[in-house]
Amino acid sequence: AKDRNVSAIWLLSAPFDVLYKTAESIELNKACMGQHGRKGFYIVSAKTHRIFCQCPGFGTRCFFTSAERQRLIWHLICRVKFNLRATLPQLQYHGVLDCVPLHAISVRNTFLWQHLRNPWDIRSLDKTVEYYGAELGFYFAWLAHYTKWMTIPAILGVCLFIIDFNYVGMSPYAIIYAISLCVWMAVYLLSWTRYCNFLRVRWGVMDFDEREILSEPREGFIGEKRKSPITGKDEIHSSGSKRFLKMYLVSLPLTLFCLYITFSVMTVAVALQDYCEEIYYCRVSPAAYFPSIIYSCTIPVLNIIYQSVAKRLTDWENHKTHSQHQDALIIKLTCFHFINNYLALFYIFFWLGDLVRLTEYLYTLMITSQLFSTVAEIGLPYLSAKYAHYQANVKRSSLNVKAKKTDGTVTKDGIDKNLVLLAKRERSHHTDIFDIIYAADIRLHTYNGLLNEYFSVLRDHGFVIMFGWCWGLAPLCALLSNRIQLRFDMWKICTSYRRLLHRDANGIGAWDTVLKVYAILFIAIIFAMLATYEIVISEDGPEGAEPFCWSLGIWAEKLARYFEEWPAMRKMFERLALLKKATNEFKLLVIIILEHLVFALFFVLSYAIPSIPGHVRQSIQRRKYVEHELAMQQLQLSSSQKHRSKSFYHAKRRSMHIDRVARYSDPELERKA
Repeated sequence: AKDRNVSAIWLLSAPFDVLYKTAESIELNKACMGQHGRKGFYIVSAKTHRIFCQCPGFGTRCFFTSAERQRLIWHLICRVKFNLRATLPQLQYHGVLDCVPLHAISVRNTFLWQHLRNPWDIRSLDKTVEYYGAELGFYFAWLAHYTKWMTIPAILGVCLFIIDFNYVGMSPYAIIYAISLCVWMAVYLLSWTRYCNFLRVRWGVMDFDEREILSEPREGFIGEKRKSPITGKDEIHSSGSKRFLKMYLVSLPLTLFCLYITFSVMTVAVALQDYCEEIYYCRVSPAAYFPSIIYSCTIPVLNIIYQSVAKRLTDWENHKTHSQHQDALIIKLTCFHFINNYLALFYIFFWLGDLVRLTEYLYTLMITSQLFSTVAEIGLPYLSAKYAHYQANVKRSSLNVKAKKTDGTVTKDGIDKNLVLLAKRERSHHTDIFDIIYAADIRLHTYNGLLNEYFSVLRDHGFVIMFGWCWGLAPLCALLSNRIQLRFDMWKICTSYRRLLHRDANGIGAWDTVLKVYAILFIAIIFAMLATYEIVISEDGPEGAEPFCWSLGIWAEKLARYFEEWPAMRKMFERLALLKKATNEFKLLVIIILEHLVFALFFVLSYAIPSIPGHVRQSIQRRKYVEHELAMQQLQLSSSQKHRSKSFYHAKRRSMHIDRVARYSDPELERKA
């Protein structure tokens, strides 16, 4: 707790019986070895009690994982309410106290080194979910899956860079590369959806949406008391119409104003670039790159400023659940980041038509943004954590100096017992034993979430898909950056921040929608670039830059010579050869047809191939079958107990009746009675 004059720390825990009863009350999904030795997730309840009794570690603290214990204790804390609100989370939200989950050092170090060695191993992801929860597990699963798939664009990009090393313009190979990335994006999204459904079943979060409806509201949620139409109990409710009015009448205009500021900064940067080129006359001079470098450093600063504005706006909109709050924040930030990151490149291509400057801006933006992200997301937290550890060691060494004359025995935790005694004696100086033992955890900063990590990956994703054709090494840079981020993000979260509160999720949330919208938008932008290059930028004929339709006609002429023995194929390629002399309207029609074919392939793949793999569907059906069988056994057990009690009652009544008849029929028994 925090106060001007008082500083105290309480260490909260709970015995196994309390944790198990709490798990039954919230219907916790827990992994257990079920019938026939099959591992699955079962709801902790009376009907599954005999299954959990057979699990190893039942009755001890090892039965629940670290994240499950944290979740159950947090639920017990949230039971203390005032005016239908959980008291302690509200106090934490307003800064009155801090709730710090403590790191389990041995468990953390074990799965951390396992993740650093092989971040694609499913067992390291399972350990992450057991320690931090499913929300962080899905992030690292997505990043590992995306990094593995990024190998294909990296190989194609290196081949394109070698082929078009001295080529200026949008070569036919570059166009084929861009269209291939559109197809790759569609296949990748389908693969991630199937893998995500597999992880949902593996981690037991398929019913997360249903459980979140009945969960506690977000800490900063404000509303009025009403009777819930779902549960029939009192709850805090806020009108949805007020929320929509705030979003569309206040948040949207402010976002547009911030985008206008971004456009103004970009215009000034491009004007400075033109001025430097006029002065130095040669782009080889290092001074000619100063405006683009300055603009690259300005983009992350603008992102940070708008992120603080968007967080305040989202808090003011008053969303009820944590997922709704995160989704609204992600939508605002995605729109701003998209314009802020790619606006200069769009301006250079569509307005100026300068492909050389586009290439220069692309690798300057990519390299500068990746360096800035590395320093801001890894370097600064590392230095802050080192300073916190230094303060804790200084405090511990000062108390050890005071206890120097004693015997120096050591406790199980490795803490000097004299240190414990001195801490108890110095309560007048506001020093507590837990503040010394767990000083390193308490002095660390709280982790602010995964927004910056997601946006850094999506930023490079847009550079690769939309502009990778003009610089073939862009996918390779993105792949190297993702491989570094995949390891250092886990290291940063485990060592440089406080332990996160347990949060479940059934996927990456709104980021799934962002990826799908980005895919559709990127396909449209790529073909818009192709049409602009074909009709506006390039010149018709072999003396200028080669247009797509002209090169396609040349290839058709060459292929027609190889099919002289097949008249039908030869005629088809001869007709395609007429694209060399086609009008701009016909070229535009060809590009639109290609775009619609790619879109058709995108949607056919998403609907033709099932999003849930066959073995995952069998696991879901198996779980439903086991739950049904357990329910039937519980029903039969309760009915047999009722039948036995009823039979015992009738047998007792019959014996009493026989005894009464025998008593009154015998005069001697009647006299004794």
